[in-house]
Amino acid sequence: LVVVSDPPQWGLTPPRPPQAGTIYLADYGVLEGLPTALIDGRPTFLAAPLCLLHQRPDGKLLPIAIQLSQQPGPDAPIFVPGDPPWVWLLAKAWVRSADFQVHEGLS
Repeated sequence: LVVVSDPPQWGLTPPRPPQAGTIYLADYGVLEGLPTALIDGRPTFLAAPLCLLHQRPDGKLLPIAIQLSQQPGPDAPIFVPGDPPWVWLLAKAWVRSADFQVHEGLS
């Protein structure tokens, strides 16, 4: 996942239509339902996100949509680059955290 300091200002669709084979899905469903640590008797949150990525012509992958849970619904918004900058940054941070959890847990 690439963190871009100057992200493009688009929502769900890239500035031009994507070419075949340039959209990918990173699915962290393997994390869903795993037990987490307790803090003050309450379980901590562990995201199991879905991250839609667009591959640019230079080969870099850019996230274009993030959902932090596996099940769609009113409690599972889809975050896009057009959201407020801090909201989009936090959504990407949750994906990065999930990627780390999968890497450490499965390697």
